[in-house]
Amino acid sequence: MLKLVIFDMDGLMFDTEAVMYRAYLEVTAENGYQGSKEQFISLLGLNSASVCKKYREYYGPEVNAEALYRMGGERKIQILKREGIPVKKGLMELLSAIERLGIKKAVASSSDEDMIMDNLADAGLSGRFDYILSARGMKRGKPFPDIFLKVCEKLNVKPEEALVLEDSENGVRAAMAGGIPVIQIPDLVELPEELRQECFAVKPSLDQVIPLLYSIRGVSAAGPSDDRGVTGH
Repeated sequence: MLKLVIFDMDGLMFDTEAVMYRAYLEVTAENGYQGSKEQFISLLGLNSASVCKKYREYYGPEVNAEALYRMGGERKIQILKREGIPVKKGLMELLSAIERLGIKKAVASSSDEDMIMDNLADAGLSGRFDYILSARGMKRGKPFPDIFLKVCEKLNVKPEEALVLEDSENGVRAAMAGGIPVIQIPDLVELPEELRQECFAVKPSLDQVIPLLYSIRGVSAAGPSDDRGVTGH
């Protein structure tokens, strides 16, 4: 039986990856580096340590990767404060549907905890989730499954009883590595076809997930009919 839905944040709940990309291009250029979309996409879903490692690969061992990472984060915040937090289509409707079904909700993001909490507050979503976890202090970020498995552990839910919603390839691979069914909602990139085939589903927007959840739980407008779980759908 499905007991938990785990949300990624950037690019999934909020249209912030486009903002992150702008910040990344601006900051790298200002520091004498030539960032690219391909490089940026490879960073999606990674924790800060992994991002800094990638910076050294791309720009050389002498780059102050930590400073570059910090400046990118600060520029992202400046843009969001100026332009507002863009909420993804269907997010509010999906959260309400999950609550009606009595399913737990969690956020598992590679962003810093302060950023997660600020974004949720700005979108009016403070208090809507049962658990929130940042990968900032974790030794291994996505594509390793540690963050998702930690959420399951904290909420006393087996991985097969959970469902991950992700946009990035690293996030999808992390869920799969943890044995957790995953639905991808593409943002900046499409998954390779072989990876798409391994997803529980691929949907164009969050509101398209709602009918799947009702089907998984065996619930219709008339009420519950059975307790089929994700893996039995």
